[in-house]
Amino acid sequence: MMSTPETSPQAAGSLNRATILLTTLARGSRKGSTLTELVKRSGLPRPTIHRVLDSLMELGWVEREPDSGRYNLGADLAALGYSAIARHPIARVAETTLSALAESLRQVVYLGVRSGLDMVCIGRYESPSQIQIGKGYVGLRGPFGMSLSCMAMFAHLPEAEVQDIINANMARYHRIEGFDEQGFHRTVADAMRNGYGTYDNIILDRSTSGLAVAILDPSGHPVAAIGTTYITGWLDDAGKQRCLEQLQLAASKLAQRLFMELPAS
Repeated sequence: MMSTPETSPQAAGSLNRATILLTTLARGSRKGSTLTELVKRSGLPRPTIHRVLDSLMELGWVEREPDSGRYNLGADLAALGYSAIARHPIARVAETTLSALAESLRQVVYLGVRSGLDMVCIGRYESPSQIQIGKGYVGLRGPFGMSLSCMAMFAHLPEAEVQDIINANMARYHRIEGFDEQGFHRTVADAMRNGYGTYDNIILDRSTSGLAVAILDPSGHPVAAIGTTYITGWLDDAGKQRCLEQLQLAASKLAQRLFMELPAS
């Protein structure tokens, strides 16, 4: 039987290489990646990367900055991503609850989900405050473990799985400016002991703090997390406790709505 283009090894190989490059770009800097950086991080040969990038640019899925020569994800791919996010059951359910939470806290609230060894931000909910703390944005992708939402999910994963993720991502953590490995391990230990995530001690810059809690399925497995960041010292202990309680209440409401609305398998 003849292979169709969809099932041929050549087509499958091309798709795999495109996926590797798109993932590498997504994990890179917002400023984009140079060809040298893509070769180093993807492990693909330079001629292959050139060929795949040309195809992806024709689709509008990758763009090249004329001045710097850096490559980045394209607007057409972003449109597909936003369409997928809009259909994500958690994002649909969360919109009203997390918008109200951001207004109540007067802080930006983030919604994140795990994707393999990555964390992806699928929601950012603005507060009415003129001071907006946090640089996260919808579509932001990074190594799982380097955000307070990751810490919140770590708190509800088996210890062996947490250690496997950390071991797999440690080299990526060290590529992040200011990463504090000792502080990171303390923060992981705190999360697993307390049942929620914080941002303190992950990065040497101690100017930003935060709290996050996981959204759990009926078995207690974390399917997503919500969190907020604030200037270190902005909240006293009572303020942190109130913030944490509001996050926990919102996560509980979302879990109830999410798993009531999902069809039974």
